[in-house]
Amino acid sequence: MVCPYCNQESTNTIRFCPHCGRDVTVAPPGPPPAPPRPATPGVPVGAVKKSNTGVIAIAVIGALLLIGVIVLIVILLASRGSDGGSQPVGGNVSVDAGDKTRTQLRFVTSDVSDYPTVRLYFSVEDDNGDPVLLTSPTAAIKEQISGGGEVERTIRTVEQLDKNQGLGIDILIDKSGSMETDFPQMQSILRTFINSLDYASGDKAELIAFDDLIMYMCTYTDDPSLLQGGISNMTPDGATALYDALYMGINNAGSRPGANCVIAFTDGEDNESIHTYSEVIALAQNKDVPVYLIGTDDADAGVLESIATGTGGKYWNVGAISDVSDILSGIYTIQKDMYCIEYDSDPGADPYAARNVSCTITDDFYFGDLTGVPFTAVPVFTVQPHTARYEIIAADISWTEASDLCISRGGHLATITSQAEMEQVSALAENSGLKYLWIGGYTSIRNNAAYGHWITGEDFSYSAWYPGEPSRNDRDGTPEAYLMLWRVEGVWSWNDQRNDVDTAARTDTRLKYFIGKMGYVCEYED
Repeated sequence: MVCPYCNQESTNTIRFCPHCGRDVTVAPPGPPPAPPRPATPGVPVGAVKKSNTGVIAIAVIGALLLIGVIVLIVILLASRGSDGGSQPVGGNVSVDAGDKTRTQLRFVTSDVSDYPTVRLYFSVEDDNGDPVLLTSPTAAIKEQISGGGEVERTIRTVEQLDKNQGLGIDILIDKSGSMETDFPQMQSILRTFINSLDYASGDKAELIAFDDLIMYMCTYTDDPSLLQGGISNMTPDGATALYDALYMGINNAGSRPGANCVIAFTDGEDNESIHTYSEVIALAQNKDVPVYLIGTDDADAGVLESIATGTGGKYWNVGAISDVSDILSGIYTIQKDMYCIEYDSDPGADPYAARNVSCTITDDFYFGDLTGVPFTAVPVFTVQPHTARYEIIAADISWTEASDLCISRGGHLATITSQAEMEQVSALAENSGLKYLWIGGYTSIRNNAAYGHWITGEDFSYSAWYPGEPSRNDRDGTPEAYLMLWRVEGVWSWNDQRNDVDTAARTDTRLKYFIGKMGYVCEYED
């Protein structure tokens, strides 16, 4: 009989096949197995099987090599995005997010100070409003200028500000009389915050104090020792001109390149300003400056919330001054967690033309996009050509106007901290033919006595007051808080003066000697 399993013949009549040992009385469950593969003539069977194994091995090695090449290409492309090289742009503006986690992208501000290079600053957050950290981010930009066609632009870099770019901060502090008890603690908090900034990556700050007057305690700098000097020079006194301080801080922050913000603290309602809070919001929106506000229970929470919301900032109400420390750190983190996309625009277009951009920012895990974001960049302060550290300019204007003009030229009103500087500036003043020159200082009241301080936070140990000065009040009782270099009886000295002496001279015949003899001294640090 023939075994249905192994197809071998056998004369055995028992039920089990002697060749395969199976029960030959039970039909097999399926078709019989294929017969053994015949050997290739002249080649042992073992040799044929060895040849098939080699082919398979070669195929596997080839596939692994192909995978390795693909992985290498992906790594190289990712590294181009992380080191600031060219970013992919073709079609990426409308790319599908796929299975990536979608982020909330928000435009913050722009910078065209190096035009045709344009820098756009964005916050990238999750659904809870927390910052998202992107790994080797890439981006794409489509730009439309003044209603023209939409054009895809070449990306230069995509990077987070933290550890890469500096942040500009205008710090506005309420030093009105109601702050007297809490002011030492506030000064301590400010000192800690100033020391925490990343000056190595380009951070700079400006410290402005406000009561009845708005005072520069330290103009824009990356020198923490000057900022600390400004903190020490603040003493509480007077009313609360919050809106005027915000207006000044926003104007300064919005007129500098890069990313800038305003942080302000107040313990009460505004009761002294010329500007309104609506004007503050409008200016911040025009200059794309976020305003972060911190107020106590005595502040006008509704107004502060409106200013913060209307400018893309945030408002905090605090029950204790000690809470301000963590809030300052949180604001700093929010700003430094922003991303900057730098791209090349049309070199023939107006840098300050109205623009619309659509963009994406993505990495291996996250995806965010915005469509049709409008922005119009604003001019920034630039250092005017000059041949010396000091420049004297003739003008019958107020101290505030002179200060603003010096800042807009890239400098500040001159400070005189030594006898050598006094002699140098006095010689220039003598040659100018002028007699009354604004310089960069104030007087304030401490322990019922007047004292001076420089707008730069520099030490005020040297002085050259005219006998009987500072008086702190003019003959008609008008407060005098602004420093003037003047020539009396052939000698140059200092006097504290009212801000608007130029206006008063036009209406008060007793002051007409100022007309045509006034000016100001600008100082350039660079």
